[in-house]
Amino acid sequence: MDIIQDIQSIMALKDLFKVIQNRFQKKQLRPDKIDPVLVHMDRCQGLIAFVSMGTGSSSAKEAIDFHVSGPDRQSRPVTLEQVWLLYTPSSENNAFDLRNYVEGLGIKCSLKKMDLNLDVHDGKKVKDQIDIIANEASALEIKHKDIALDITGGSVLVSLGFFVANLVYDFQLQIMIPKETDDNGRAIPEKGAVPFKIELRSGT
Repeated sequence: MDIIQDIQSIMALKDLFKVIQNRFQKKQLRPDKIDPVLVHMDRCQGLIAFVSMGTGSSSAKEAIDFHVSGPDRQSRPVTLEQVWLLYTPSSENNAFDLRNYVEGLGIKCSLKKMDLNLDVHDGKKVKDQIDIIANEASALEIKHKDIALDITGGSVLVSLGFFVANLVYDFQLQIMIPKETDDNGRAIPEKGAVPFKIELRSGT
């Protein structure tokens, strides 16, 4: 059984890296020449975020607030039309609270429950779920380039799934950078966070 699981794990990663390879070739990018650069993030019509299981303020809520009303929380008009929140059973209550918050602002919110196992399959599961969201966005006539894909809240493998999906659909890849950290370098949620767009630039 362990051998079968190992083979399945390898195939899950292989599928993801095959997508990465194909997209890099299509975009004429060389992996050894790519530099990720943080640039100014604009507000978007759509937002995809992963809901963490922690208490208090979260990167998902910070991302929502930014796309609703900008960095000063006063920008108008509101351009955000749709939010998709991915969550696990352990973050279910947080997801429901965020949905209520978003809908209270008059914005549509869709919850996507996922059973993740903290293994290599998670990246593929996330990518498959975002395939579904991409189709829903098209049905809502929201262009993929007008959707922020926030990679902050999940595990490394969840972020990998987000990254691969972004290569396919050309979302606005976003990360929330904390305004303050503690002595161990961990974010202090109560101090807030600032969104940045991650651009992949080809070096020389």
